[in-house]
Amino acid sequence: MKSVTNEAIIQLKDIDVTFHTKGQTVNAVKNVSLTVNRGDIYGVVGYSGAGKSTLVRVINRLQRPTAGTVSVNGQAILNLRPKELRAARTKIGMIFQHFNLMASRTIADNVDYPLKGGSLSRAERKDKVDHLLDLVGLTDKASDYPAQLSGGQKQRVAIARALANDPEILISDEATSALDPKTTSSILELLKRLNQELGLTVVLITHEMEAVKEICNKVAVMDEGAIIERGSLVDIFSQPKQPLTRDFINTATQIDQALVKIYKQADKLDLGDTQQLVQLQYVGDQTDSPLITELYKRYGVVSSILYGNVEILQDTPLGNLIVVMSGEPDKLTAAWDYCQEQGVRITHLKSKNSEVA
Repeated sequence: MKSVTNEAIIQLKDIDVTFHTKGQTVNAVKNVSLTVNRGDIYGVVGYSGAGKSTLVRVINRLQRPTAGTVSVNGQAILNLRPKELRAARTKIGMIFQHFNLMASRTIADNVDYPLKGGSLSRAERKDKVDHLLDLVGLTDKASDYPAQLSGGQKQRVAIARALANDPEILISDEATSALDPKTTSSILELLKRLNQELGLTVVLITHEMEAVKEICNKVAVMDEGAIIERGSLVDIFSQPKQPLTRDFINTATQIDQALVKIYKQADKLDLGDTQQLVQLQYVGDQTDSPLITELYKRYGVVSSILYGNVEILQDTPLGNLIVVMSGEPDKLTAAWDYCQEQGVRITHLKSKNSEVA
């Protein structure tokens, strides 16, 4: 297995992308800097129109930025001549939402297409196509046509084709957006395996934090053309700073769905001054400590669990509990202080003093 290094393979610095159309100026990307290290699976997440697809098209100069610099594999991409740029692009594979397969060609021919005009003989090309189809689990589909395949199979063909020239970087631009959840999971697992087995650096563009959660080790959140938050996957999920980031995470962990039901339940509970509805978030080894028991033993605070969830992110447990905590006001305050001392983040979900502790 090949691992992430501290060697930067993609460096975007002070990138602006401005479009002028019909008398209007659109600032699609605003002063964005981004570093992707070799071996990363780097997720760039944002809603439609956030600028994420425009940003990644700068990487292989499918979109020339209005300002800024782009370095890929140590090359200043913006300074390359056409022939040099074509060579550089062979090391940057791309897959898209709608697959972009050629309907009149067989699956093998689709994968073979980028190899035509290269240095390989016909026999070498066939061997390579066979190898790539085996790599993505489609050996038995070589003679089929795209119309005979499912959406997930078509995306696997697109991935095989993107790997034809042995790229070091694979850009996935909303490549799972048209797929059902089960198929999406299988494609993400394939990308993760390719990252591990081939040392492939993956840049995953998506509006679904669920996809980021499954395979990425780093994440940047974009909104209105700017990166508003970035960091390791565990740090972003355990300590989100921006409301938009928290919204994405709550959706990915299904906490928002749970909260809808919990708030209805909380209304019926008629919480008094000695009760608080809180969310407890904890990461890593903290999940091993008997927190609820300790709160009762130390402070006489009873915690009634309404929702619990543990995610495993990058082999690190990340836990969420939503509880009604009952106790005297001074004991509740002491219990919350203890939680914070243990590295547990507390969010007061519904109280007279609703705020993040």
